[in-house]
Amino acid sequence: MSGRGERTFARRLEAWATTPLVGLSRALPPRGRVVFGHGLGRLAARLDARHTRLAARQAEAALGLSPAAADALARAAFAHFGRVLVEVLALPAYARPGAERLFETEGLEHLAAALGRGRGAFVFSAHFGNWELVALRQALAGHPMDFVARPLDNPWIDADFNRWRAIAGNRVLGKHGALRAVVRSLREGRAVAILVDQDIRGTPQVFVPFFGRLAATTSTMGELAVRTGAAIVPVVSFPRPDGGYRIVYQPELELAAGGDDASRARDVMARATAAVEGWVREDPAAWLWLHNRWKTRPPGEARDR
Repeated sequence: MSGRGERTFARRLEAWATTPLVGLSRALPPRGRVVFGHGLGRLAARLDARHTRLAARQAEAALGLSPAAADALARAAFAHFGRVLVEVLALPAYARPGAERLFETEGLEHLAAALGRGRGAFVFSAHFGNWELVALRQALAGHPMDFVARPLDNPWIDADFNRWRAIAGNRVLGKHGALRAVVRSLREGRAVAILVDQDIRGTPQVFVPFFGRLAATTSTMGELAVRTGAAIVPVVSFPRPDGGYRIVYQPELELAAGGDDASRARDVMARATAAVEGWVREDPAAWLWLHNRWKTRPPGEARDR
């Protein structure tokens, strides 16, 4: 079998292997998904010592924790994202009648008002809580969104995942021509989702404060908001122990009135990042500490090791 054929066969096996996990995730009640997901996450923390150390080191520096407290937080973050994985595998279950009891939503009027102006709106969040459930519940509330997503390495799993994402009217925009697709969505008056908390190498990029250190951040949302007049609305989900979430839409971020386009874009990205920091301080274990957020450094500053 050729190398390409071996990879294809391995990915088919991988897709088949996920089938029982998907079935189990959907069969469990919401609280059972929390317990099962936490168990998977704790196991992953034990198996992935490198990322556990990275998460602890970042938490210690950002929050001023002791090494023991930082290690405990790192393992709690792994547990939370084990829960997120199981919930994502069960995504269609959260669109069924009765699932609304798992969610309390606040501030949806901020998004409705922003979309009512007809210029579309960016709905930004972070790898915090469960952003996939936010997207699903927002669509079910009558405000479907579009988002750009990097395809998963396994095309069969990626196809399933995108089908689940679209069940309530959300659309996944391909990476090819993504910028034009986002502008088109905004012109159609739709919501466009973006996560603003990952390290960005290359352009478009700005360095803004995050827990007292400059962090390389996408500038796409700010630049397009300046260019198109689209609103910028923060949304966050806080996990509940019963398997539900409190979803909060916050007042939109206004663009600065003065200054050139680049400075206005940077300003709004700094305020968006400050909003993410506030969420993380409120519930530190619900954020993705195992991502190397401060890896890329400003020109002239040594790389963070």
